[in-house]
Amino acid sequence: MKKNQLKKEINEILNHITVNIGERPTGSKSNRKVETYARTYFEKNDYIVESQEFQCIDWINNGAELIFNGEKLTAKPSYYTTGCDLEADFVGLRTVEELEDSDLQNKIAVLTGELTQEQLMPKSFPFYNPESHQKIIRLLEEKRPLAVITAVDNDTSVFEDGDFDIPTAYISKETGQKLLDGQGKISLKIDASRQESKGSNLIARINPDAEKKLVITAHLDTKYGTPGALDNGTGIAILMLLSSLIKPEAIDYCLELLLLNGEDYYSIPGQLKYMEENIVDDESIFLVINCDGVGLKDSKTAISFMELDESRQELIAPYLADQPEIELIEPWEMGDHMLFVMHGIPAITFTSKEILNLIDEIAHTEKDAIDIIDYQRVLEVIELITDLVLNIGEELS
Repeated sequence: MKKNQLKKEINEILNHITVNIGERPTGSKSNRKVETYARTYFEKNDYIVESQEFQCIDWINNGAELIFNGEKLTAKPSYYTTGCDLEADFVGLRTVEELEDSDLQNKIAVLTGELTQEQLMPKSFPFYNPESHQKIIRLLEEKRPLAVITAVDNDTSVFEDGDFDIPTAYISKETGQKLLDGQGKISLKIDASRQESKGSNLIARINPDAEKKLVITAHLDTKYGTPGALDNGTGIAILMLLSSLIKPEAIDYCLELLLLNGEDYYSIPGQLKYMEENIVDDESIFLVINCDGVGLKDSKTAISFMELDESRQELIAPYLADQPEIELIEPWEMGDHMLFVMHGIPAITFTSKEILNLIDEIAHTEKDAIDIIDYQRVLEVIELITDLVLNIGEELS
């Protein structure tokens, strides 16, 4: 396929995923639409496709309403919160010590200060869960306020946890100060609900019976409220186009194109499902390549290696030399490749170098739209991965 045609297809895929469909949280109808779209594409290219299903929730958000002393103030539901419609006195809390000493029965807790400095890790998140975070959650569950309101700097929900059942909303620091400086009851309505749903990883393979396997992965889902062009529409496009460029007869091993579902979901259910069923007891995987955040305008592409020995890095070096816009960086320890690395499987990662500096401004926001994508950067990653798979894939094993 010629470069112009590849760029045209990148554009068509990204338009469909990020413009026509848009946000695609795990378990949502839009998430399943993207899964169906990618499945059809893979099957058209004669890949054998498996859907790996798991239970999850689909969160329905219709906004929040906060009224204090007759004034309507801006508030947003925390991701995955339950709903409420109540009026109550409130208690302002800034520290863990204040939370420990508080009486929150039949009251609303308004959290600021050290209690809202960072997002609290979900109760069931398996890989990183600081005791300091869990202590705050445990204290709130013990004291059982009617609701929790968090005052934050950066328009980001402190709570993002479908296992935390106290209704939660977030407000700006300025709005929080207005509450703390005043007196009276808070009227809070959160119009949100959880619905039982299902999600699926999508696994496309050629040569599935071969003894060795190379896995190339990207994630299918997004956070709420973002078109997810960079995170991770370009990754989906890369995997889809690889299926049109790499055919079974061209390689002697299994190639698996893996769209994981749940990287932006609070408990990463798709990642855990795949790890338990396809990594833990599978000794055939010799390499994983993860594509996440590729293609940011005005940025080079960053490649990194993890658990990849020097001899294999030397095999890759000549191919990197031909791609001046792809720069080797220190190991990037974020993303789905870590599922493999923790089991000793070598990983190659691709992302945008500048996204590491702009992640709070772009990722998970409405700014992550198709107009920030440089198709040439995406094309270069497709070309490099294709060269590695076809020319030295067997040697990398």
